[in-house]
Amino acid sequence: MPSEGLRDYLQRNLREGAEARARLTDACLGSLTEAARLIERALARGNKLLLFGNGGSAADAQHMAAEFVCRFARDRQALPAI
Repeated sequence: MPSEGLRDYLQRNLREGAEARARLTDACLGSLTEAARLIERALARGNKLLLFGNGGSAADAQHMAAEFVCRFARDRQALPAI
């Protein structure tokens, strides 16, 4: 634990994370939008989304596939993903 207090440590790290996400949004929004459109078109044609990774990225891929297949936030048709 750093010498700063826990509250200050958490606040600094949360703000740094938010700033990093804002920079990523600015840099990648166009590419992310195009990727989402490609996925949408593929699913509309009856294709299945295949996600993969190694190590921590494999866990991210599993989580993302579950988000497509399951309905966590609202009731909707399951989307094919593995």
